[in-house]
Amino acid sequence: MKDSNPKTHNVAFVGFDRLQLLDLAGPLESFQIANETIQGVPYRTFIVAESNNFRSESGIGISADYTFDNHPEIHTLIIPGGAGSRVPEIADPVTQWISKSYDLVGRVVTVCTGMFLIGDLEQLYAKEVVTHWGYLEKLQKRFPHLKVNRERLFLQQGKFYSAAGILSGIDLALNLIEQDHGVDVASFCAKYLVTYLKRSGHQSQFSEPLKFQAENNSHLDRINRWLNENHSEHITVHGLAEKIHLSERHLNRLVKSHFHMSAAKYIEHVKLEQAKIYLAKKNATVELTSQMVGYTSADAFRRSFKRKYGIAPQSYQQRFQ
Repeated sequence: MKDSNPKTHNVAFVGFDRLQLLDLAGPLESFQIANETIQGVPYRTFIVAESNNFRSESGIGISADYTFDNHPEIHTLIIPGGAGSRVPEIADPVTQWISKSYDLVGRVVTVCTGMFLIGDLEQLYAKEVVTHWGYLEKLQKRFPHLKVNRERLFLQQGKFYSAAGILSGIDLALNLIEQDHGVDVASFCAKYLVTYLKRSGHQSQFSEPLKFQAENNSHLDRINRWLNENHSEHITVHGLAEKIHLSERHLNRLVKSHFHMSAAKYIEHVKLEQAKIYLAKKNATVELTSQMVGYTSADAFRRSFKRKYGIAPQSYQQRFQ
């Protein structure tokens, strides 16, 4: 590596053929926009690849700034996803270089299916990670030693960060900018990008209605419709089973097979996902939100919310103000 410039924070993006262009461009532009208002050390962004030129999934030609064997010191390394991350002849040289570079880099970030490029790194064994919802099962099957989170937009494990996919790469970039330079700089970037809601990593990748639609199952569709129309009620597994004309045993088995949780946990999940929507609204209160999603008390709601998302509902709400 060349000597770094101590006056810049070097953010390197890994390039390779059949890369998802938005995984690269979204975070890259976020760091560049941050430079317009940063008072301290600015970001220097560049692309590092095996060869000087490569093409994205959509066929766009991209030129790398540096190659794997000749580049400046890297402080933050961002690994985009794309179809190429799952093609051995494309992925193997990238994986080998990242493996050699991992311990030399201050922060390592994967976006979307970029996780497939480094899933075998020993530094990530037993780590909790996220990827795009369409590749959750494939990632877990290929790398059983990873703890694949099925809900989060992004998360951090020490110096390693992973984002679920595409636009959540921008969310994670804003989070890193906030860590480095504070909320005012991150908020400026979000406003400039017209990302009017600065999403936290605790949000789910997609909504429950879309999740159910994707399953194409009539029983799940009935569950979906009833829960979303009646989330303000106090709902029990027994009551839900009666409403959709299934036995409790069948209901639990169905939900468990599709969503890897019990029916009771799933009812809570749907309610809390709806609660996040309410909390993002202007003038919402925790007390009113708890009533809107059928909790018997605001304290019970707070405990459930904190247990599931690792953040108090009041703190979550502040991110949208």
